[in-house]
Amino acid sequence: MPDGVIAQRSAMTLGLQVPDGGEGDLRSFVRTLSDGWRWLLAGFAGGLALAVGALWLVTPAYTATMVIGPTARVGSAAMGARVPALSGRESAAVAEPGAGDESLSDYARYLELFGTGPVAARLAREPALLRALFPERWDGEAGRWRPPPGLLPAVKRMLLALVGREDWVEPDGERVARALRDRLVIDMLRSGPMRRITLRHADRATALDLIGWIASATDAHLRMEAARRSAAQIAHIKARLAAITVAEHRQALSDLLLDQERVAMMIGVDLPFAADMVQPPSAAALPDWPNPAVVVPLAGMVGLVAAGFVLSARHALRESAASDGLSAEDRR
Repeated sequence: MPDGVIAQRSAMTLGLQVPDGGEGDLRSFVRTLSDGWRWLLAGFAGGLALAVGALWLVTPAYTATMVIGPTARVGSAAMGARVPALSGRESAAVAEPGAGDESLSDYARYLELFGTGPVAARLAREPALLRALFPERWDGEAGRWRPPPGLLPAVKRMLLALVGREDWVEPDGERVARALRDRLVIDMLRSGPMRRITLRHADRATALDLIGWIASATDAHLRMEAARRSAAQIAHIKARLAAITVAEHRQALSDLLLDQERVAMMIGVDLPFAADMVQPPSAAALPDWPNPAVVVPLAGMVGLVAAGFVLSARHALRESAASDGLSAEDRR
């Protein structure tokens, strides 16, 4: 190829404008932010102001915390084994027989029922607990439950009335379970069996009482269920003993009866049945939710980011309008 053609191509290549790419976009973005620093400052200040206003409107709450673990079977602080050791033969009194993946401990039941299901129904029969959970619905002067005051509850009642329904007035077990589901948090500690349970309430004493009531009601429900099962098995074995005359069969049933009577005796011991309270309920002396040291700076950063986004969108719209204007002039 002739040298002149190569030189001509090189000159054409050098004369083309090389696009800046992402680096140019970054410089343009930084320039846009620096030119609109007043907008960024206003966004940051607006976020701080909104956070401070929200903190004044939101009722601060106390966080009651307790740590629980499985009931100890051995040791000086333990209640002992509720299920007796096998007495020389395979006993049907062994708790929860079956494959390993089918067994369910009392502690697992405790965590599953904590504040829900039959435990919530049990708690719904406690007037003091209901008034603590739903203070806005309790009329202390009249001594009865009422619909909650305010605009939003009134709108809700109106919408329900339009479809032929009514809002609830007196709380029941289902409402208690929903309220506790929103307030209770159960966290695992160091991937072990212990759990940290937290509950928030506007009153510190009420928060401590609530979490203690729930723990006591859950343990009492499981103890009552275990006692019912044990009593049913004892009655069944006694009925079979009265009808059987074979000595070997009577001896086997007598062993089962002895085991079940031991279980019933241990169930009645006045100690925690399903879960030991490793750390009793406690709460800080001052409200700890929401935390202003976290909420206020975070709201300021959100306002700053929002202002930066608005500036970037505004700059992009201006560039798009300018490009459309230049294109129209070129077509002319």
